[in-house]
Amino acid sequence: MKKYCLVILLFLLPVQLTSQSLPITLDGEFNDWVDAAVLFEIDDAATTPQDMHIQRLRAANDDRFLFLHFELDREITLLENNPVVLYLDTDNDSTTGYDPDNMGAELRWEFGERRGRFFTGASAYDIRFHHIRLRTAPTVTSTEFEIAIGRDTQPVGSVSLFQSDTVQIYLRIEEEGNDFYAVGTYVFDPEPVQPPEPIPLERYNEDDLRVLAFNAWDDKLFITEYTDQYRRILNALEPDIIAFQEIWKHNAIQTSQRVEELYPGGDKYEWHAVKKDRGNVTVSRFPILDAWQIFIWKDNEWSSEHRLTVTLIDAREKLDTKILFVNVHLRAGSRGEDNRWLEIAGLTRFLDNARQPGGSLYIEEGTPIVLAGDFNLVGNRGQLEAIENDIPDWDGTGMERVRARQTEKRMHYTWRNDNSTFSPGKLDYIFYTNSVLSLKNHYTLQVEEMSSEHRQKYGLQYGDTRTASDHLPHVADFEFTPVVSVKNKSNI
Repeated sequence: MKKYCLVILLFLLPVQLTSQSLPITLDGEFNDWVDAAVLFEIDDAATTPQDMHIQRLRAANDDRFLFLHFELDREITLLENNPVVLYLDTDNDSTTGYDPDNMGAELRWEFGERRGRFFTGASAYDIRFHHIRLRTAPTVTSTEFEIAIGRDTQPVGSVSLFQSDTVQIYLRIEEEGNDFYAVGTYVFDPEPVQPPEPIPLERYNEDDLRVLAFNAWDDKLFITEYTDQYRRILNALEPDIIAFQEIWKHNAIQTSQRVEELYPGGDKYEWHAVKKDRGNVTVSRFPILDAWQIFIWKDNEWSSEHRLTVTLIDAREKLDTKILFVNVHLRAGSRGEDNRWLEIAGLTRFLDNARQPGGSLYIEEGTPIVLAGDFNLVGNRGQLEAIENDIPDWDGTGMERVRARQTEKRMHYTWRNDNSTFSPGKLDYIFYTNSVLSLKNHYTLQVEEMSSEHRQKYGLQYGDTRTASDHLPHVADFEFTPVVSVKNKSNI
């Protein structure tokens, strides 16, 4: 016991005041943290504890957010069932707030419980993520995470969260027998950070194929109240193929007719649609040659209660190729973890079989494959890795993931619901075979973060994406890059 206490003392040596303004992108990949201020780091010369502990804590800021990046000694899901708690002394006065004369924190946030307390004067208030504009990444399990907290937020009334440019930061592991914590002092850097270069909504080339993944949130696509929002979004994005999810109460014909009403093809083309499972509808401006639902082997029988629809689309008019397009809506939440594993296994098995002659579906070598939709990857990161690595591209590598930033914000989340206890996260994905498809323009659209100039340019209005769905439209453009023999690509 004495040895453990000594180790803790070694870890908590005074940390120098530091600051760093940086263009941090919250994407769960951490490449832009290299130059950030290190507030805390495990002393390599000390004996590390056996219990969960923080290995490193970094901080940065831009004009809008305080950013934190921390590394743990083990893998967790940040938003469920963990003992990681954040404290911020935001008024630079240790005599006020939670645990006065020690931490004096104005904010206490429990990540595993997705809740917080804000302390002001003699009062304490329960708060949720939207009160402090909390953003977190990644949604899957990891040993490291990055978060953003809004600098101008007012958790209660007109009381600001940050009342000083100096912030004392405590990150603690609060579990029985373990109260390890990292501490550091951060001073906001007033150096302005250039905003991200806006991503244009147009294709780079009019011949590029545009895919849109869009969860329509419980059939809101069909509700008259939201007609204008969906019309403006579809006309601004001009998709060729749309993967809709959560269309529970309408069939394929009704969906294609609704898209034609909102974004008419006119004399150029007609909209085709297919619905094989109970919630996914794939809509295409190109003819649909065939479609299948992927059944899942579960409890010793084949189950059709899963949302995986495969469509063979004749895109030869534009790309000189057919496309195998998979509309994906994996089970949600922690209770869907086992189902997601089964669904990914079923998807992998189906696509493997599609490459083998003699089956009900056989696609020619080099046929582009695209997976798009609401993947709900909020559990084990192995599920994301399985999609990327276990579903092979034609050249033997794995499927490529589209990494799509919001058009005018350094964030990658695709889902946001301020009435939920979960902070915004990346749930929607597009994967593709990059041996035969080249990724061109790509982005996630959050109209509320666009400038008024760009909203006007594209015929959008503030609130369009927030009103239409809790998921943001996820867009990717592709160019077909055929090869003589994909198997021998390395020899070309």
